[in-house]
Amino acid sequence: MMRRSKSIVSVAVLILTIASIAVGFIVFMNSPKQVAHRWADALARRDGEAMKKLVSEKDQGRVAGLLSIANMLPDMNVQLSSIEDQKEQKIARVSVKFSRVVIGNLNLNLSGNLNLPFVLTRERILFWKIDLEKSEPLIREEVKKAAWEAVKRNPVLQQFLPSR
Repeated sequence: MMRRSKSIVSVAVLILTIASIAVGFIVFMNSPKQVAHRWADALARRDGEAMKKLVSEKDQGRVAGLLSIANMLPDMNVQLSSIEDQKEQKIARVSVKFSRVVIGNLNLNLSGNLNLPFVLTRERILFWKIDLEKSEPLIREEVKKAAWEAVKRNPVLQQFLPSR
């Protein structure tokens, strides 16, 4: 009888250990940092399917638009630069460096660096997702600043600056 009790306790401890490891793994893989790393990697590869798995359901249609913009930067280099806490959300800053911009048949040797902000929001208790709807206004602002800087640095494009 004593042996049977020890066996039951041993099995229970083993099950609890395995369950704890599984929960820990799920929490780690769905942490904001891991989600942001997978997002930056999927963006670098232009992998729409991987990106769709990382966004909220309401943002599935926005992935194609983001990919069409990424396709304008054929030589982009993408990496996660930081994660910031802001109120009830986290902001993943993704650094995008490029030296060419392609718009249709127009191929510009235009280099720049974007530090794109992507909002991470908690879905359910353990899961974080990229919220593109909340990210769009922040991204637009960053793109405007980067475009302005690129025009100011490029003599060919300075003709488009307003005269003073």
